[in-house]
Amino acid sequence: MTECAPDPPLTLKAAEKRFSAFLVSQNYPAKICWIAFGDLLVDKKTHFWVRPTPDAEQSAALRYADGLRRKLGIELRAICATDAETFASVFVPKDDVDSQYHLMGEGLKLNCPVKSYSTSKVSSRFKWLALRWRNRHGDCRDLFD
Repeated sequence: MTECAPDPPLTLKAAEKRFSAFLVSQNYPAKICWIAFGDLLVDKKTHFWVRPTPDAEQSAALRYADGLRRKLGIELRAICATDAETFASVFVPKDDVDSQYHLMGEGLKLNCPVKSYSTSKVSSRFKWLALRWRNRHGDCRDLFD
């Protein structure tokens, strides 16, 4: 499901308020946890495993600010969710062609999957390494591009 707004807020924190309301309207948890590409694994049964990192929120805020500066559009993208929180990323197109390919305008695009899959949060470094080794063929790059 997608929602677009022509006027993106000036900070990620302000945009989170819109995004949270959108998520709730789509039956996702309002609490957002920002993640990056290396923080997510998917197994063969389409179970999502998430390992949030401490610098992910700062990185998301920097990507958001870069998107405002470049005026190619910004997408706040929900990827998966537990019962308590939604795991999301900030997408900014690389150039005009990438912006057109992703159907972006200069505004803010809010997105979440129609179908949700089971998701587990991993806090143990050793469990994460084992899961990463076991699911090394499940590339999630397309969820971030």
